[in-house]
Amino acid sequence: MKKILFFAVLCIPFLSKAQITEYKASNGITYHVGDTLRLGHGTKSDGSFMYFEDHGIIPNPRSVRTLPKQFANGGAVIKSMRKTTVSGIDKYMFSVNAGGPMRYTVFIDDAIDACEVKPCKSDTASPTGAGSVADEIKKLKALMDSGAITKAEYEAQKKKLLGE
Repeated sequence: MKKILFFAVLCIPFLSKAQITEYKASNGITYHVGDTLRLGHGTKSDGSFMYFEDHGIIPNPRSVRTLPKQFANGGAVIKSMRKTTVSGIDKYMFSVNAGGPMRYTVFIDDAIDACEVKPCKSDTASPTGAGSVADEIKKLKALMDSGAITKAEYEAQKKKLLGE
């Protein structure tokens, strides 16, 4: 009985992190377990990936390894996903395999913001360089409010910008 209780107490931290099977990330893509993340480039000074970390079997802050720069522009298969809370903020963490025996954890939205995962925030800028998708939608809304375009035209252009 003591062994079962000890095991249950050991597992509580792992069970408290909500396992999920899909997540719509800040880049607008819905990821699923088994999908492949498109990797961008590492953002550390040596070219390795800041947001892809391997803490080893027993987590130790002094032995954190990051994904090497050789994996830039490659892929990493999502093995699991979980929702966790960091400093009161909900974050989504993926466990991924980029090849080989190592699994890395990544806070997906942080990696997207840094362009370590593609498409990233800078990829959402319009092709003409006029600004982000949100900026373009604001411009369309202003045109609709001024009467320059109809609501139907606004909705059609908005869907096009959002890729729907």
